[in-house]
Order: sequence, then structure tokens, then C-alpha cells
Amino acid sequence: MKNILFAVSEIEGLVKTGGLADVAKALPLALNKLGHNARIVIPYYQQIAKILPKDNAIKSYAFPLNLNITYQVNVHVFEHTGLTIYCVDIATLFDRSGIYGDDYHAFEDNGERFSVFSIAILYFFQHFATQLSFSPNIIHCNDWHTALIPMLFKHDDYWKQANCDTILTIHNGAFQGIFSKKSVPSLISKLGTSHPNYEHDVVNFLKLGIVFAGRVVAVSPNYAQELLTELGSHHLFDIFQQVKHKTSGILNGCDYKDWSPEQDQLIHTPYGPNSLEKKLENKKDLQQQAGLTIDANIPIVAQVCRLTDQKGLDYLIPALRELVQHKVQILIAGTGDPIYVDQLEFLAQKHPDKLHFHHGYSEKLAHSYMAGADYFLVPSLFEPCGLTQMYALAYGTLPIVREVGGLKDTVIDLAFDDATGVVFTQPDCSHLIAAIRRGLLFYREYPERYKNLQVRAMDTKFLWHDSANQYLELYETLLR
Repeated sequence: MKNILFAVSEIEGLVKTGGLADVAKALPLALNKLGHNARIVIPYYQQIAKILPKDNAIKSYAFPLNLNITYQVNVHVFEHTGLTIYCVDIATLFDRSGIYGDDYHAFEDNGERFSVFSIAILYFFQHFATQLSFSPNIIHCNDWHTALIPMLFKHDDYWKQANCDTILTIHNGAFQGIFSKKSVPSLISKLGTSHPNYEHDVVNFLKLGIVFAGRVVAVSPNYAQELLTELGSHHLFDIFQQVKHKTSGILNGCDYKDWSPEQDQLIHTPYGPNSLEKKLENKKDLQQQAGLTIDANIPIVAQVCRLTDQKGLDYLIPALRELVQHKVQILIAGTGDPIYVDQLEFLAQKHPDKLHFHHGYSEKLAHSYMAGADYFLVPSLFEPCGLTQMYALAYGTLPIVREVGGLKDTVIDLAFDDATGVVFTQPDCSHLIAAIRRGLLFYREYPERYKNLQVRAMDTKFLWHDSANQYLELYETLLR
């Protein structure tokens, strides 16, 4: 049995901004089902305090970090949704209304916040392992927020001698945690000002994690290959070339308990591969909710995402101006960059019978879009893994995706016998339009084949059990 400590900045059910939170819950649960002991460590955010108040803690410890600035650190231990969760409570750094920032502006002290969080994790599990009856064999770090842990680990005599090692999973290499030295006084106090892996006056958290982690894992095999290329490496090509011997890709799984159209309580009418006619009830409900013409024969193309350039908005918005000329209904929901919000609101007002835009997000809305649409758009500029295309497949809503990252690993184009969706290659307006037109033509001209694809899509599964077994093989290799 392995003791696995999952160090992460968010987790589904407590605090979430993206897919990282889904993985932080699902992967440890899958590891525990395989007979191991996976636990979570996360900051004690204001949002978490509302759900897990301190007086519900099983245990609480306090200790100072003796640095230039002394932080009082409490760690609360909770049992939540079948997982043991350690919440690192540093009120001056994490007792705020936002997680990483406020109103699309990152907190200026994020470098210090997550430096201290990482230092506190290693301190806590060094000094309190006996009381906890838990000493990690693997510290599984995730993205830049905990990417300092492998370097701190390698520079600590206690951890160098422990039966333990580190893994860093990269969920999105575009976000690297780049800070000036003066903004991370706790890290500099701990390791000095002239570490050879610093870049002049800048500290790149993700880069340090990649260099020092025992293994580096991308969240899909294809994304792992892209990270080794000049174009796909997010400007870290030289670093990834140096560590390619320890870099691999493991595809995320999908939580089919939360994303099952047969059991979904958030949609209008549950349905399955043998009752696809009931999916039409969800379509009509979605059309009604959006104020569009209720007509089962009009294809719906939907998208729910963060409104950022990563999600392909720079070529999607120009494409919409042409697509509204077709007999189609397009529904888009999300929050993000105000520039994209303004453009989508303008187009929706101009073409109210063809395009509906909802500025916001809720679980109910996401599920209703997934159940009611005929196609689901994921035209990303880059996509390390992607989960929404997996959800779409589960709901028989054929994904239209760009052949990049995990999208390439999970969706098969119409041109193949085992097709599950529509795939295009180039990140531009014309290729996206062509892909959507192919989908619309297929929907209208080949209705029986379209239904067969829906069934095949719904039978396609990406299980966390499989992902967890691949991680366990990696843990075993690393500890040997």
C-alpha cells in the first residue's frame, strides 16, 4: 500500500475554478479504491471555511514558520466525500474572498502565498507524521501552485533520506507562476538569493518543479508529446528537452457518476443509448429556456467554457458571423475576458433567433447544454486534456474539436469507421467553419448514421480506474 499526498490548490466540491479541481477529487478516490491511502492537502480558503468550519475539524495543529516573516500556520484535518483532507490555514494569505485573484486580477502576493503553502506542507508532514499515522511515499504535486515542493524536497536533508519522492502533473503548462524574487521572501529566505535555477531576478515555479520532480506527467499522451516541441512547450522547450527521459502522459478520466444522462437529476429528462428519443425532450427544453424556436429538426451547437484565447475564441467569434447564415442554433455560456463577453453579447443581440449567449456558469446550465445539444464545441488553441468533450461523448452530444492535446486522444473524426465526433486541424476561422458545416451536413443527410455515432460515443469510456493504475505504475517505478 502506498501513502500518496495529493498537493493541490483546488478540489471539486469545496473550491473550483477548472478541471484541476475535478482531477484532485477523482484521482485520489480512484487510488483509494485500488487499496492505497491517498489524501489531499489544500489551502484553507475562505470558501472552504464556509463548508468545513474549524469546529468540525478532527484535529488542529499550529506551528510557526521561522523565516524573515513569521506566519502562524494551523492545519485542520477533515473527512469529506470519502477523502481525508488537510487544510493549511494561513489567515494572512488565504482568508480572502478570491482564490487566485479578484475580478480577473491576480493577487500581487500569489508567489508568496503558494511558496509558504509549499514550505508548510513539507514542514507539517515532517513534524507531525507520527501523530497523523501517515507518512507519504509520494507527494503528488499539481501545476505551478505546488511546483516548488520538488525543489524544496531536494534541498531538505529529512526528505532526501525519506522513503518518498515527488511527481508533478502539468494540467496547463501555459500558467507557470512567474514572480520576481522580491515578491517571494519566504522562498528566498529558505533557499537563498543565488540558486542556479533562478532566472536573474525571476522565479518560475513550474520550471523549478519540472527540473526537480522525480517524474513529470502531462494530462494526456498527446499533450506530453506537444510539450517536447518548440511550438507546444509554452516557451519551456529547452527545459522539457532536458527532462524528456522522465516525462510522460496519462489521460485524465471522467467521473461518470456526475456525468451520466441516465441518472442526471439536473437535466429535464434522463435518457440513455437505448432511449435517445428522450434526448429530444432536453433539446426542446433548452430551446425554450434560451428563447429560441422549438424545433427538434434544427441542430443545436453548444459551448460551455472559460472565455479565453485558449478556448479558440479568437477564431470562433469571426466564425459565428458566418455560421448564423445557416439553419442552426448556437448556444454559448461562460465567463472570462470582457472583450469576448462584449462581442458575444453583441452577436446574440444581432441574431437572437440563431445565437444565444449566457454570461455565467452553473452546474445545471452545463448539464442542460450537454443534454440538449446535438454538437458540443471544443475548438481550443491548445487543450492539455479537456473534460467537456468526454462529458459530451457520454451524453451522445458529438464533440467538434481541434486535433490538439487530449482532444486528439479522445475524439475520432467522421472519416473513420469508429468515429465519435468531428475533428479539424488548423486553429483558424475557415477550418472551424468547415468542421461545423461537416457536422451539420452529416446530421441532416445521414440521420441513422448520426444516431449510431451517438450510441458509440455514449459507449466510449475514460475511466479513472485506468488512469489511477497508470499512476501507480509510475509511483512503483519511481520508488524502485
